[in-house]
Amino acid sequence: MTNPTDNPVGTITAIATTTAIATVTAIATVTAIADIARDEARLAWQRYQALYALLQSRNQETSTSDDRRLLDSVTVLGAEIAAILAVGVNTGIRKVTLAIEANERLPKTARLLRDGLLSDRAFCSIVLQCSAVTDADLIAAIDAEIAQSLREHGAISTSIADDTARRYVAEYDADGLRDKRRANTPGVTVANDVDQSTLTIATSPEDIALIDKANRARALQVCAHDSRTLGKRRADAFVATQLGTEFDCDCGRPDCAAKASAEQVDAQFARIVVHVIADAATLRGTSDKAAYLDGFGPIDAHHAREIADRPGTLVRTLDLAGLADRTAQAADPYRPTAACATAVRGLHGTCAVAGCSRPAWSCDLDHVTEYNHDAPAAGGATCPCNLQPKCRLHHLLKTFADGWLDDQITDADGTVWTETTTPSGYTVRARARNHWLLPELGLIPCRHGEPTAPGASDPTDQPERSRTRTEAKQAYRMRLRAQRRYRLACTAAANARAASLASDGEPPF
Repeated sequence: MTNPTDNPVGTITAIATTTAIATVTAIATVTAIADIARDEARLAWQRYQALYALLQSRNQETSTSDDRRLLDSVTVLGAEIAAILAVGVNTGIRKVTLAIEANERLPKTARLLRDGLLSDRAFCSIVLQCSAVTDADLIAAIDAEIAQSLREHGAISTSIADDTARRYVAEYDADGLRDKRRANTPGVTVANDVDQSTLTIATSPEDIALIDKANRARALQVCAHDSRTLGKRRADAFVATQLGTEFDCDCGRPDCAAKASAEQVDAQFARIVVHVIADAATLRGTSDKAAYLDGFGPIDAHHAREIADRPGTLVRTLDLAGLADRTAQAADPYRPTAACATAVRGLHGTCAVAGCSRPAWSCDLDHVTEYNHDAPAAGGATCPCNLQPKCRLHHLLKTFADGWLDDQITDADGTVWTETTTPSGYTVRARARNHWLLPELGLIPCRHGEPTAPGASDPTDQPERSRTRTEAKQAYRMRLRAQRRYRLACTAAANARAASLASDGEPPF
């Protein structure tokens, strides 16, 4: 008699069954995690309701107005909540203030918490963006728009919530936002810690974007043998720029590939660009539709026009209609035209994976259905319907990690949706972040056919770490230990000096 375990078919069936069980378990687990996140949002809404009800009952017990009293009802209740939750008084007052916002100024948006669609952190970000709006009618309209837009969006990250609120504040209260922006005084602050100091520069978003890109470009002017982290290189590059000293690679090799003349470095920095996508009517002054600043988010129409009028600003018309005839370069069908690339980056605004806020112009442009270099007509098309920005990590995950699957769908209304399926089988769906800015892009007819033979990636092309994760953790721990030993030594030396002075008695004077 044959042993069933010796049957190859039986073995394959057993393996397949085990894999299916593992997949079902993984989906159930990540679904439970998502449900817990929704429950946390509902609990946050319930907390705001309870706090507001308690505040209202306290106000009813007070016969006189306490607007000018130091210990008003908000402060007293905030202190009470702080003691109950064992947090600082300011944190307790903040929770009461958020409860007021959730019930009086942004009740429709707060209901997204109740429905498990919005995280508490994202709600707090929306409250911050709306804090400068004082007109009751305006805040009511903004609240309704935010709630409606986010309810239809799909997955909502904190940056999505932040951008949505900023957009509607910019469109409904553009004058107020402009006055607030002009009232903000640029400045520089310095904070000192035990063994380092922090420099903070406050200025316009477009200037910060230029400074950030220039600093990052300078920090990348090193070879692969430089020993510093990117953060350390950026700090060194900024200090060198301010002090007028040279920023060099620290490898010490005579054949360092990073050697570049000052003229070459200046030529590279001259090409640094900050991108703003705006409606033509906004620039003409006939519309107050918000614009989008790459790396920052929505800006009001006044701000967009100010940037357009700055010396050195180059304004180019984005010909969306022309995309119906040509989306890829004639000499290289793999690469999109400048108009196509700009439209795709402007539509998504950031990395297209839900939750990632990497600016679009700092991302790769990825073919969702893989481009087939051997048979271009059979692979994924170079077209807005098949292109999306992805940060380098998410691009690598999609290309090389097992189980990662993405898709891009344009519905009948021309709305572009992205879907990301994780290795556990859980799918996250979200609308393109800036559909409101380029709504016509999804309605442009495509001239290509359906892919029949998508390209395939070569696993050997996957990049490797310069050191293992364990080595990186060990180096990080060694730095922390060295810092702690240094602080302990300083403290011990200070204590020894104090003890020595105390033992010598009173000074002889």
